[in-house]
Amino acid sequence: MTTGAFYTAHLLATDGFDWHLLLPLLTLPVWIHFTALLLNWRATADSTGLWLTGAWTKRHVPWERLREADYTDEGSVEIHRTDGTTWHLTGLGEPRLERRLRLRPSYVRMTEEVSALHARPELRPAEASPRRDHGLPLGPVLLLLVGFTVTAVLIT
Repeated sequence: MTTGAFYTAHLLATDGFDWHLLLPLLTLPVWIHFTALLLNWRATADSTGLWLTGAWTKRHVPWERLREADYTDEGSVEIHRTDGTTWHLTGLGEPRLERRLRLRPSYVRMTEEVSALHARPELRPAEASPRRDHGLPLGPVLLLLVGFTVTAVLIT
């Protein structure tokens, strides 16, 4: 992703604007989001509830507010809360391909484990997890990295 941004910025700096550069520039936010999501999604269970880290945010869902965890037919994970809100982790897999290859992806296991922890409180961890285990959203970091790369190329 950074290489693509570097290449596009280099072409902009050396050749000027051309229409064939428009597609990489328009798809860059999609690639940043997709990369941050695949490299960094995380669910951490502790005595207080679930810590959910996605591409851009980190959320805490207390056990008493958790309703269910689902893996949908579209290949996404949904954590439903009792107040009606839902945390979506989209685009993680391709269910048809996973079934054909007889794979059992980690996000499917995650939904099963969260459901088991929700149903049976005695299985939950006894202690709160440290802050470093809650995760850090990677999207803002990647956005800064790409921004610095493009700026460095345009300046030189």
